[in-house]
Amino acid sequence: MKKTGIFYHEIFDKEGYKALYVTVAAGFEAIKNENFLKLPNITLYKPKPAPEELILKVHTKRWVEEVKNTGYYNVSLYTVGAAVEALEKILVGEIDNALVFGGVGGHHAHADYAWGGCFFNPTAVALKFAREKFKLGKVMIVDTDTHHADGTRDLLLNDDKTLHICYCGYGKTVNETKICFNQASSDEDFLEKLSTDLPPLIVKFKPEIILWKCGMDTHKDSYGTRRLTEKCYPKMAKIIKRFADENCNGKIIVGVACNAPAYVSSYTCPRILDCLAETGKYVED
Repeated sequence: MKKTGIFYHEIFDKEGYKALYVTVAAGFEAIKNENFLKLPNITLYKPKPAPEELILKVHTKRWVEEVKNTGYYNVSLYTVGAAVEALEKILVGEIDNALVFGGVGGHHAHADYAWGGCFFNPTAVALKFAREKFKLGKVMIVDTDTHHADGTRDLLLNDDKTLHICYCGYGKTVNETKICFNQASSDEDFLEKLSTDLPPLIVKFKPEIILWKCGMDTHKDSYGTRRLTEKCYPKMAKIIKRFADENCNGKIIVGVACNAPAYVSSYTCPRILDCLAETGKYVED
């Protein structure tokens, strides 16, 4: 079994962005109800807020001050803090992988503006922190949200140590490390694309860790109109985790902060955790 960390703070539920907190709260509650927190190889971490000086390494002072007036400043700091702590604990060997919740989004956050329930960019800030403190090398980001991760792409555009792969259907491939694929519209097609698109890229790039943005707004009952079912996401997790096991010593972080019905998150999050921690709790449907 793997040592897996769960990163969650109650502020995500209490002060989170209104389109996201139901998904996050339902997923975490389902994990508790399935008694995962009692397992010896799973640790629940209550993240601290990221310090403003770290945020300012990625975002402008003007934007930070503007976020303070939105009502989402504090929950945004905790959301970034969760990503930073998860990456740090993997790099020091305390855990093998992580499931990270957030109270707000992040991949639409640019240096000086954001949209879509995003304010600061947890991925970009966490990478900045890890590269300064641990000299972290190559990182692979896989974003399966229905929307293009424009903020993350913009912030990391000139970073050739980051392979950014976005399954958004309408973003542009910029170079060999900034790639966009068309998104499939059925479980079978999407799983086939992941299985065939990613292996040659991983083998060539040789990442030290994989960061997966698990966007469940691709569900047929969400607004993403990609017609996926809840059974698809745990299968995605198995594919991406296998690639991490084979290519980067199992180092993977799964990020959950998206808009989806509560029943989707309740089904998906425990099964993704089961995959990460290798508990064998669920049998393939």
